[in-house]
Amino acid sequence: MYPLPEGFYAPRNQWYIAAWTSEVQHQPMERWILNEPVALYRKQDGTPVALHGRCPHRHFPLGKSRVVGDAIECGYHGITFDASGQCIKIQTQSAIPSSGNIKSYPIVEKWRWLWIWMGDPAAADESLIPDHDELQFSNPDYTFVSDIYYPVPGRYMLMHDNLLDLSHLGYLHQSTIASGGVCDVPEKRTEGPGWMESERVVPETDCPPYFSPFFNYNGKVDRTFTLRYLLPCLHAGHDSFAVATSAGADAGRPLGTLRVYHAVTPGTMNTAHYFFAFGRNFGQGNVEFDRQMETGIRVTLDEDMSATREIESMIAALGHAPKELLVRSDAHCVQGRRTIERMIAAERASTPSGRTTEQAL
Repeated sequence: MYPLPEGFYAPRNQWYIAAWTSEVQHQPMERWILNEPVALYRKQDGTPVALHGRCPHRHFPLGKSRVVGDAIECGYHGITFDASGQCIKIQTQSAIPSSGNIKSYPIVEKWRWLWIWMGDPAAADESLIPDHDELQFSNPDYTFVSDIYYPVPGRYMLMHDNLLDLSHLGYLHQSTIASGGVCDVPEKRTEGPGWMESERVVPETDCPPYFSPFFNYNGKVDRTFTLRYLLPCLHAGHDSFAVATSAGADAGRPLGTLRVYHAVTPGTMNTAHYFFAFGRNFGQGNVEFDRQMETGIRVTLDEDMSATREIESMIAALGHAPKELLVRSDAHCVQGRRTIERMIAAERASTPSGRTTEQAL
């Protein structure tokens, strides 16, 4: 499925972010993940639960039903499932067939995210979840703003394309975080097991209009931005600014660093979930800064959502995935696509039928 080959959608034996911890309460919510409905809720002791979100009786959404105690009761006919997915009550009969049971998914709460494993439960290794201390979430030098969520109006790989090719900054985001010269500097690309990273250093560029008020500075800056893709769903990086080298005695003075965290989780075949957080080491303790920065960042994110919506609409209108022109700046993006493709192919090869779990549903 574009921009992956036909028949390829997403790897399943991976941890994905299902929700912010603040989103999931005792009463259930529905969230489609990897083209499956999932009912998310918390037991009375606060433990998160993730169950397949379709009642096997008449297909009513369990995420739009109700929780009674620690069990979920279908809002249509009252058929009830415990937190493990076992059907425990059918009001019209005493016999409960095993076909009434539904899947439960491993779910782990770390930092402010709930991570879900949609594949083989036996393969769900919590150590594969990115370490939040390594991602600097516990760094006391930074103030963090989180819980930003967007329903993405397009297939999930369009958002990964967006994050893996930052040459769009100077065009899509001209009035916000844009910085001249992005396409004129070499992109340094590195990769390792489970990750790939892109870095750009842009010297002697104008301070972006979004950042000038926060730095109280309007002159030239040297800008470095790095984004590491922790496959399959999380991008973590930083955007650092210093007074430009040409500024004389003030040259090199740090203005500030913004840490950014983008998480993309496949929803349906043509939608996705986007979770965003950021931290800053300037304006510490200034709550107004938090509000102003989030407001400005949302403008930038709205631009990304708009571009994704337009691309998805174009593909839908055409009725097929057209041949695309690939240019030099696409190298990192294409590498990301190929890595996801290899992950799906490896899962497919490991199943006896040669099909992925998603194809067998």
